[in-house]
This record gives sequence, structure tokens and C-alpha cells, in this order.
Amino acid sequence: MTATTSRSRGRQSGRVRFDPSADKSGTLPGRYYIDPAIYRREVEEIFFKTWQFVGWSHDVAEPGSYFTADLLDQKILVTRGKDKKLRAFYNVCMHRGHLLAEGKGNKTIFTCPFHAWSYDGTGALKAAGNAENVKDFRLEDFSLSEIQVEEFGRMVFVNLDPKARSLQAQAGGLEKEFRTLIPRFDDLKHVRTDVMPINCNWKFVFDQMECYHCPIIHPQIMGKDDSYLEFSFDITAHDIWSQHFVAGNKENIKKHKDKLPYEFQMDGDDVLEDAYIWWLWPNLLWVAHHGKTNWKLMHVLPTGVETCVQTVYYFFSTDPPAKGEVELMDYFTNVLQRQDITTMEKQQLGVHSRGYHMGRLMVDKERSWRSEHGTHHFDKLIWETLNGPNY
Repeated sequence: MTATTSRSRGRQSGRVRFDPSADKSGTLPGRYYIDPAIYRREVEEIFFKTWQFVGWSHDVAEPGSYFTADLLDQKILVTRGKDKKLRAFYNVCMHRGHLLAEGKGNKTIFTCPFHAWSYDGTGALKAAGNAENVKDFRLEDFSLSEIQVEEFGRMVFVNLDPKARSLQAQAGGLEKEFRTLIPRFDDLKHVRTDVMPINCNWKFVFDQMECYHCPIIHPQIMGKDDSYLEFSFDITAHDIWSQHFVAGNKENIKKHKDKLPYEFQMDGDDVLEDAYIWWLWPNLLWVAHHGKTNWKLMHVLPTGVETCVQTVYYFFSTDPPAKGEVELMDYFTNVLQRQDITTMEKQQLGVHSRGYHMGRLMVDKERSWRSEHGTHHFDKLIWETLNGPNY
């Protein structure tokens, strides 16, 4: 046997491929996680053509309020005009390309720190020093470049694609679920933000939308006699979003309170007895855990081909949060997320192997808690965005 033949067999040549059917599909090929050319296409075709979270509605509630945000290398300015309309712009002065604004605050005129060109909340250029002495200069030719913006479930999203359909049209059911399933959703308060750099390709975070790994990576939550979750992971998939329902082991929550990882507050009319996870294409997850009403947003952005950063925003009914809520945040960030991150970083090392090409998604016809059809939903959107209908 030649070395070439050996390598071909090690890379499973001809045995498995990515397929539009979850039941027959392999994983994405390993090169999708390490190839700079694929990453550059993802930036253009995914991140710059989808609805991207940039901030919170409460930061632009009043006329004149604004905040700035980064979408990869693009600087964004979001502001509420005096007419109460929300607008978003590329955060750049149209004179010589200087950043126009920083941070957040309240102002009705944005003045560039370089040459003092000034714009109002509609993006119109209102003043440019010496303009009256410049031949054929017209203020209206240099308005800020506007971007699509939308409020959605207390969040602010932008889309750099001017032709994109509204987020509400594509995923309005998701916003309804937040308000239907999370008690007092609109009253929850943002109490903490955790930022976690991860040494892996951003897609690995969303490939984990399955519970095949749960009893192995997270045995304290599923798979032991005193775990607080049932063997469940029921997925309801929609075009660009999905809901994942995980049933709580109510008997264990009552019987083994001393072994629970955080204090479960299970009394009152604002309690979640089960857990929910939601995903929105391409790079957002939300989690609501057992106990007093809570909600957390997990926002992932790539920082390179093989690195990303995950930011977790925690919301609870009280600020400051109660003891059990602090325990939940610490547990989620320092234990559950660390278990996942360790795994993803080792995957990133593994896909460089010349002995690996792609694996097989373990999808059963029952779509059980062990089935990886949730991973396929995400990967299929990646594949079709980059390759169209070619399989």
C-alpha cells in the first residue's frame, strides 16, 4: 500500500459527503474551519448580508441617544433622531474618512473631530467649514451612508445588505416566543456581561447545537442519577432560527437541592421549570435556565479564521441579582462554557489533521436528544450560502 493510498483512506475519500438531507449527511469538511479563502467569503456573504446584533433598544430610547458598535471591521453608528426614528449609519465622516463618533450618549449633532464637518440625526451634512468658498460644493452630496436597522425583542440589529428582507419578516416568531415563554420578559434587567475569547473557528460554537455531547462533556447536568436535566433536546426548526427545549428533571431538582450547581428558585409565578435555547442565523444564541425568570444572549463574532469572541449578556428580574442568580452566571461562564470551549479548541486543533476530511452527522429518524439534526440545520445554511444548490 502506498502512502498516497493510505492518506486517501484516512481521509474517507468517497465515503461521506455533505448532503441536503440531515439523515444522509456528513459534517462540513474540515477545511471550512481553517481555510482563509472560505473565511473571507463568509465575511462578505454571511456577516455582511445577514441581520447582526449591535446593541440594545434601551440605549437609544430617547431622541438624540446613540451608540456605536463594530461589525468585524465595519464601524456602525445607531441613533434616535429628533423625529423619534431609529437610524443606522456607517460611522465615518464623508470628508476624509475619520471616525465620526465613539461610545454612546445623547447628541443631535455629530461633529467630526478632524475638520468639524457636522451631521444631524438624519445623517444630513449640516456644516462644512469653508464650504461656501469651494466650487460646486453641495452639502446634500455628502450625507452619511445609511444602513438598514431594526428593533427586535429589546435588541437592535443592522444589515449591511440594502436588499435584505426585514428580520421581523424572517423570524418574527422568535420574538413572540421570548415574550410568551419568558415571564416578564420586557422587565428583565441587564446585570452583567462576560467576554470570552475562543481559539476556534466561529462555526464550532454553533455546531454544538445538539445534546449528543451533553452526558459526556456536561455529566453534572445530564446522565447522572442526580442530574437536573432529563435526557431531552427537542428542536423545532424554522428557516433561519430554531427553538431547543430541554426538560428539567423535576424530581431531582426537589430531591437533590444540595447537589445542584446553583440555587434554583422554584417558587412564584415567574419561574421556568424547563430550559430553552434559541438560535438565530448566523451567530446568536439565547438561553433561559431553570429557576426565576432569566434570559441570556450569547453573541459570537469571528476575530480571524481560527479565533472568535463570545459575549454573554445576562438578564434577570432584579438588579443587583440575587445570590442564586450570581451563582448561575458564574456556573454558566466558568463551568458549562469552559467545558464547551475546551472541546471546541481541541476540535480546531484536530481539523488540521491530514488524516481527517469530514465525519458523519449522527442523525436518527426519531430526532432524539442524541440526534445532530440541529447541527445540520446550521451547516446547511453555511453550505448553501457559500455553494448555492451544488452538493
